[in-house]
Amino acid sequence: MDLAPLRVAIIGGGVSGLSLAYYLQKLGCQKLGDEAAHQIEVTLFERKASLGGNAETVWVDLGNRRLPGKPEMPYRRWADLGVNDVNLATYQRLRTILAELGELEHMKPLENSECYFSHDGGVALTDDRDLVRGVSDPAHELSLVDGGRLAMLIAVVHRSAINLVESRRITPRYTVDDFFDACAAAPAEMLSEAAEQLSATFDWDDPELSARLERIRHTVYYPRISAMYFADDRGPGGMPLQAPFEYYRLQEGGSPPDRRYFEHGAQHWLEALAAHVTGPLTPGPRVEILRGIEVEARLSTQGVTLTERAPGDRRWEADLLIMATHAEDALPLLTFDDDLNESQRELQHILGKVRYTRSFGVCHTSAARLPPNPNLWRTRNIEVRGREDTFHPYRIDYVVNRHQNDAENPCYDRAGLPQFFVSLVDDLNRIPRSEMLDRHAAPPDAPESLAGAGLGAAGYRDRLPAIESALEAKAWTLFKHNVLDADCLEAQAEIERYHQSTARKRFEGQRDLCPLLFAGGWTRGAGLQEQCLEQSAHLVALLLAAPERRLNPLRLAASGGQARQRHSQAGGVAPLPASL
Repeated sequence: MDLAPLRVAIIGGGVSGLSLAYYLQKLGCQKLGDEAAHQIEVTLFERKASLGGNAETVWVDLGNRRLPGKPEMPYRRWADLGVNDVNLATYQRLRTILAELGELEHMKPLENSECYFSHDGGVALTDDRDLVRGVSDPAHELSLVDGGRLAMLIAVVHRSAINLVESRRITPRYTVDDFFDACAAAPAEMLSEAAEQLSATFDWDDPELSARLERIRHTVYYPRISAMYFADDRGPGGMPLQAPFEYYRLQEGGSPPDRRYFEHGAQHWLEALAAHVTGPLTPGPRVEILRGIEVEARLSTQGVTLTERAPGDRRWEADLLIMATHAEDALPLLTFDDDLNESQRELQHILGKVRYTRSFGVCHTSAARLPPNPNLWRTRNIEVRGREDTFHPYRIDYVVNRHQNDAENPCYDRAGLPQFFVSLVDDLNRIPRSEMLDRHAAPPDAPESLAGAGLGAAGYRDRLPAIESALEAKAWTLFKHNVLDADCLEAQAEIERYHQSTARKRFEGQRDLCPLLFAGGWTRGAGLQEQCLEQSAHLVALLLAAPERRLNPLRLAASGGQARQRHSQAGGVAPLPASL
């Protein structure tokens, strides 16, 4: 039995990289036993000082708060610029991890409400089904519009689309347009099964039915899909139906959904996970996280050598690399030896199918972006544009006070104004500089894990060219995500076949093995946190499924996290330690 240590390197300190380290510890003990699991060594590399990836939490100052008999104090609040909430009814892996970390009690119910509006006042609809405390205008409430017929039809259309996605009867080339065109052409054929499931009754010969379906298409679904972070910049109609409705099924599904936000922000839970996996009392493989180190890797059939990019030239050796990065960021960090030319061509083909959107998450007080009528402001505000104007994939504005459910939080509710917002925009110039909020350090009473939050940013804004001085201290980040189009869905299927082939070669001891695997949001579904966790657990299960517990037949190495750092003298190779 070969129990030589398996040295796993991970590049990327977002949810995918950190959950890889978590599952290597957890599943390593379950599958191999504690003693054998300790033969796995995990090093995670994160190029920035802060962990998080697309999760970035900022603290902003909204002015001085006045309380009777007390000195004025800064009214400091936090906001998520990227990942911001989850659905605990469907995020089962996340729920399990949060419970283990003691963070589940800090998941707070958000105000789950939406507004669909046009600035000319032609469209003003509010989805207030889950509005617990507040005022809903019957003239605009979606459940009451058109005598309730519109809301009932929306539910049936939604169920029909979910049925199609879950049935696996459609391909990635079946688009949102295909679905809605079919509903308009043959409503009974497309919708009767879903109507029966929901005990909804329709007159399929109703002459108004076609107009209602078009209203649903263009005032609810197309604006909402356009506002999704993975939306195709060529318009929602050409996207695979599978893309938005897999998102809906997970992010907004359940009976009922259980939408929660992370108290003190999404970055906080990832720092808690990092503290857990590196904790000396956590059973399983030891994990080291190296922050502020950007590495590149050279791959051969013998393993991986990781080298620090400027300013240093420290090196580490590993057996397996797992890239937990965006697809477009992965290959530029990798060099393949000649013995891996075929693998390099295959991976270039797969990863080349993944396109990216780039938007900016901005925290601000520019009310002009919200519905003209403040009584319609909701947690998520989605602008309805003209049918010919589809080149705006990011057009959603969050009222952070509602997202953090101030009505249920007396400390915030009694503070009153000001309201503040987070918007996803395609151009920073869409929000006046004077109304962008400044970044601040977390206040003294914030969790210890966020001591530097707001100043030591996560996200990707450092990848931009020189930033004008007026923007340096503002609360914004660059948010990028893969477009979930048909090519990306095909890339997900192809990368899974690559992983299965790599695992099989490893178990068979083949000599042409490429010591490289991939995690990250682009590899599974819509890249939701739960799907990132699923991919991490799946990769670790593949890795640990070796017969006879032969952990390291070819000394593979995994990237996506931060590798265990060993300094070398005079720039020599620093091997990862053989034991812990």
